[in-house]
Amino acid sequence: MPTTTIYTPLPAGLNAATVIKALHNHELMIRTLCTSLISHEFVSGNPSTEATYSITDKKPIGQTTYKLTLTNVADGVDSLVNAKPPVGILTIAGKWRVVGNTLTEDVEIDGNFMMKKMAKGNVEKTHPQQHSMLLQNAQA
Repeated sequence: MPTTTIYTPLPAGLNAATVIKALHNHELMIRTLCTSLISHEFVSGNPSTEATYSITDKKPIGQTTYKLTLTNVADGVDSLVNAKPPVGILTIAGKWRVVGNTLTEDVEIDGNFMMKKMAKGNVEKTHPQQHSMLLQNAQA
């Protein structure tokens, strides 16, 4: 069962195939997921199917580097963040799917109690904005 789920209706005139194409664009997904991106580097895999990236991002507590794996699936993309903040290991797995006329993201968060609570609050606060940004870029 997911830790949390984010739902965003697709704008009128934007079809599922166009949104899925945007989800499969790893550069776009990195810019969408990492709104305070400092840099990113391809680590391994194939960006047209499954690839791992090293992401350096600015966070309220400073700069952080973590691994992001994006896996294209028929109806969306899976994202997997593996981070090692100073207070423990944090894993955030997202399943971004187009279901009917909705962009749905099921998020599972694993970490110690405090990291999990902070990450869940952050996901619930920032991911609706990420959905909107992705849908705007898909329309462009």
